[in-house]
Amino acid sequence: MTIEKVVDFQELSLFLSDINKHKNSHIGFCGEKPAEIHQTLKEDFIGDDGDVTFFIARNNSGEIVAAIGLDIDETTAEVWGPFNQTPSVNLQHELWKNILNANPTVQTFEFFINKENTQQNMFMEEIKAEKTGEHLNLEMKEQDIDGVREIKSTPFVQSDFQAFEELHNKTFPNTYYDAKTIKERLNNENVLRVLKTKSNELQGYAYFEIDTEMEEASLEYIGISDEFQNKGLGTMMLKEALSEIFSYPQINEITLTVDNTNSQANHIYMKAGFKPKDVLISYRVDNA
Repeated sequence: MTIEKVVDFQELSLFLSDINKHKNSHIGFCGEKPAEIHQTLKEDFIGDDGDVTFFIARNNSGEIVAAIGLDIDETTAEVWGPFNQTPSVNLQHELWKNILNANPTVQTFEFFINKENTQQNMFMEEIKAEKTGEHLNLEMKEQDIDGVREIKSTPFVQSDFQAFEELHNKTFPNTYYDAKTIKERLNNENVLRVLKTKSNELQGYAYFEIDTEMEEASLEYIGISDEFQNKGLGTMMLKEALSEIFSYPQINEITLTVDNTNSQANHIYMKAGFKPKDVLISYRVDNA
């Protein structure tokens, strides 16, 4: 068995695609389509210095049998892996040691592991990872959507920003995209829609991203202001966002990740046509 840094992203993409299709070896947010994985590897797993942040293990026949990689953002990294087709626990520890030694500036490592991936959930115990949450992956096919006849939300404009920022920060504190980041990301395929009263008071918003090249879309955020809760506006914004997403002919399914303990929100998603796909457990390791 040999451990080395990745040279061929195409070969790695095919390996990850194959192993990630099975719940008992699935790692969250890595995807299952080789082209999608290949694009993400090129964009997120090469450092500013050109160094690749992915290690693989090969068997004596030269085939990839295990892998681990880091999507690094300053001192925090999302871990892709460990992926392991062998029963060897020692192999996982060797890969983990290699990735740690190669990235000494990373202080926090975040993992997202399928609940049915027993091997890697046990590995989390072995490296004393802290469990930080449980997340439900939902999926909707185009034929399952309950569309809307009338769109009541409008595209975001600059004058909406202050109210949007206040609502977004309150609804999703410490999230991965703050309000300013969302505004900066907006384009023809990254869409922010807002719902307002006749007097221009912000009632809610929905932000979603569409990648027509990869034929995928993600519903990132839906927020409703406290004073407008329990009036069906969340369900309405959800249906409007889904209707717009599926208006792109390249999109025929959408996935969504939510807190598995938020039964009220999850009921709304399932009522709109989403179906449960995977349960992911999130972990955190702080590098002392």
